[in-house]
Amino acid sequence: MTDAVFLSGWAGPETLFPGLSERVRFVTPFLDGDEATLLATLETHRTRLLAGWSTGAHMIVKHAARLLPLFERVVLVAPFLRFADSFPPRVTRTMAAGLRNDPEGTTRAFWKNCGIGGDPPWQADWAGPLAAGLAYLLTSAAPGTPVPADHVTILHGRDDRIVRRAAVEKVLAALPGARLVSIPGGHYPDAAALADQLF
Repeated sequence: MTDAVFLSGWAGPETLFPGLSERVRFVTPFLDGDEATLLATLETHRTRLLAGWSTGAHMIVKHAARLLPLFERVVLVAPFLRFADSFPPRVTRTMAAGLRNDPEGTTRAFWKNCGIGGDPPWQADWAGPLAAGLAYLLTSAAPGTPVPADHVTILHGRDDRIVRRAAVEKVLAALPGARLVSIPGGHYPDAAALADQLF
């Protein structure tokens, strides 16, 4: 049984993180279930380490009072209280419209903006769950009520154009005691830096 669970981000299937799924239980928001389903998974699949990237990190922050006490260590990559804190809602709505007309092209454009190279595989049955994910990102907000977080590490890519530093600072204010680590790369975390913090 793995000793870690990784809650990925929007359009963040495990194929984007080669090798990681061999070392963690990998869960992708909306592709593997809605927020309530994923929270139940996190609570029942108890591990030493909980990690989340982007939307997954947001879900963890949103339910920090409920989740943080369950894990020995927590690593959050590019977390935010509200997606709109750094990514304008009009752009999210434009992505939603693009997803209806060209789901693969819209997703690949997002991957490129995240700093993901190559040509990751795409599955047509992702379109519906990804649309649900964008609707979620337009409305979801973490309360921002301080939760003690001495065992939390926050990673933020120095060139992240999706979740800006100001949004991460709001998370730090909501998680007193959390440690911020600046890492190379953009929104998509540098694989080596991520592995260093997880393992």
